[in-house]
Amino acid sequence: MIRFLLTLARHVDLIGEHALGYAELIRAELSVSLRSWVWRAVAFALAALFVLTGLLSSAVVLTMWSNGIDVASWRAWIVPLVCLLVAAGSLVAALRLRPPPMSEALTEQLQRDLDLLRQAGPPAREPAEAADER
Repeated sequence: MIRFLLTLARHVDLIGEHALGYAELIRAELSVSLRSWVWRAVAFALAALFVLTGLLSSAVVLTMWSNGIDVASWRAWIVPLVCLLVAAGSLVAALRLRPPPMSEALTEQLQRDLDLLRQAGPPAREPAEAADER
């Protein structure tokens, strides 16, 4: 383990460049994911707004009908129906907008780094060190 840490200490500049590369890959991933989540939140908000508007306008039409006002015309029901249809469309759009999976570049870089760490593995122990730990 000490050899591994000494090797890392000798190549701090390479580790910094590697970390900056990861930061750039993650920044690109986050911008794509964030954009997707924002559009999804907007679609859910529109769906909620149109459901509330449709229910409110339906309540107005039903109140008018219960007070004896003739609401048999299609014009009285068009606003609630259109609002509920738009809400359904917004909900479908929100459910279809899934954040994209992690890009291939980031996945490949992570896999290469994990492979390198597995190859490096833990340093071999001296027999005396193993006996001391028991």
